[in-house]
Amino acid sequence: MNGIIKEVILENFMSYRYARIPLKGGVNLIVGPNGSGKSTILLAISVALGQTYTERGRRLSDLIRRGENFARVTVVINNSPLNGKRPLPWFRSDEIYFSRYIRGDGQYWHEVNGKVVPKVQAQSYLKKIGLDPDNMLIIMHQNMVEEFIYLSPQDKLKLVEEAVGLGQYRLKIVQSMKELELAVSEEKKALEMLEKADQTMKYWEEMYEKWKRKKALEEKLDYLRRELSWIKVLERELKVKEIERRIDELNRNVENTKASIQELMKGESEAQEKIEEIEDQITSDLPLKEGLARLRREWLQYSSLLAERKVEEFRLEILQDELSRLIADLKRAKRKLDEEISRASEMGERISSERSEEEVEEELRKVELAIASIGKVPSKVKEAYEKYREIYRQLRERAEQAIENRNKLSIELEKRRKIWKSRVEEVLGEISFLYKQLLPKLGGTGELKLVHMDNLEEAGLEIYSDFTGLGLTPLDPYRHSGGERSVTVMCFFLALQGYIKSPFRAVDEFDVHMDPRNRDLIFQLIFEMAEGEGMDRDLGGQYLIITPAPPSKVPEGINVIIVQKVRGLSATPGVM
Repeated sequence: MNGIIKEVILENFMSYRYARIPLKGGVNLIVGPNGSGKSTILLAISVALGQTYTERGRRLSDLIRRGENFARVTVVINNSPLNGKRPLPWFRSDEIYFSRYIRGDGQYWHEVNGKVVPKVQAQSYLKKIGLDPDNMLIIMHQNMVEEFIYLSPQDKLKLVEEAVGLGQYRLKIVQSMKELELAVSEEKKALEMLEKADQTMKYWEEMYEKWKRKKALEEKLDYLRRELSWIKVLERELKVKEIERRIDELNRNVENTKASIQELMKGESEAQEKIEEIEDQITSDLPLKEGLARLRREWLQYSSLLAERKVEEFRLEILQDELSRLIADLKRAKRKLDEEISRASEMGERISSERSEEEVEEELRKVELAIASIGKVPSKVKEAYEKYREIYRQLRERAEQAIENRNKLSIELEKRRKIWKSRVEEVLGEISFLYKQLLPKLGGTGELKLVHMDNLEEAGLEIYSDFTGLGLTPLDPYRHSGGERSVTVMCFFLALQGYIKSPFRAVDEFDVHMDPRNRDLIFQLIFEMAEGEGMDRDLGGQYLIITPAPPSKVPEGINVIIVQKVRGLSATPGVM
């Protein structure tokens, strides 16, 4: 039979100096009195295959026979080809030797066909043929039946999950729960940080709005000041133009006055010539009275012209004085205009405005009051606002991402719960079917029930049985007798073993608390399962059963190995 154990070799292992125990396909019974070294054979198989259970709570060096420095245990696996294919095609030999060396200094190692290999590699070979040494239902050590009875429904279910290969589903759920817990914590932290940042953000938003209002008002203030400056320039320009206009007007008046004086002086000259002419006529032949009359008229004309010229000359003097003053005023006005233009230019380009200086000054005062009403604004508020806005954006994105992650993980967790529940219910349904087939053969009935499957932590397995006809009751160390408990658990274990595909199974002293009848019935079930009989599944394989004595009836073909201890050494003197 492929993949089964053909032989176990013990060297300096516990009570064995050297022993070779041949095993066959089907059932192998190892019998002998207590303390003879029966269980040591199964322990040696476990150690050779690298079972983790055997390494807990003890030092491997303690397994070396007293007085020796090293021990070796070897399991020989049948690798003969079946239908042209070997169980482990990497090896061309018909037999594969899995060995474990143990030294007194605490060092140990694995060998496969004489080659040192890591433990994980040796176990990977074994798992390829379905022989998982860490599966407690493949190798069932002493006291497992009693220990199982006292497990809680939750621990029973966990044990079954690990045994039938469903542990990964629970691990994935636990992993999802941890991830979800971290995601919830991250979400809470992110939301708390976002809430704190929100308060800070509101402050900086308020400061930023104040800063923008103040900035707009300050820009308005600068504009008004520039407008006022250019209005003052305009006023200066108008004043200069007015002075220039008045100067032009005075220049015209001066010229006109000068022309008038010239005309008057010409008239005066003509009047003097006429006076002289009349005086000459009077002295010659003009009658005196007529001459005096004419002379008086001319003198009056002359006096009038002279007086008028004097007035015009005085007026000219006044006009020239005023012109000189206006020219001086013009120079001063142009100088002030240049100053105003310089100040205004420093404030910006020229602004055309039709408003008066008073109107602009009134609005300017209002803007200054509005700026003062805003109050103090922190320096570099824009940079601070933009910085905190970016921080707030990142925190908001982080919170949104945390919420999204939590939702995704919640969905994934629920998905994994459903898959786990579905697979557990499916597998337990098959195991329950086998369990219900086995119990009637021992005069009982039973069923398996899954409880609290909607809660991973509370989910459990309850095993029911009845041997009295009074109704099914859950497995309980205080309700069932020792024999009933052992029979119930063994039927459950056999149902589990029937579900698990493996070329090798071992049970160590399951029959401690059983009466002879139930013991024989359990043996009969094991014999049938080893032959693949009596059930709807093709089971078969190799069984190793350790018991103080064989059952009352041993079918033909059963390999019975007798173990004895002589002078402190265990040995197998005979094989039946």
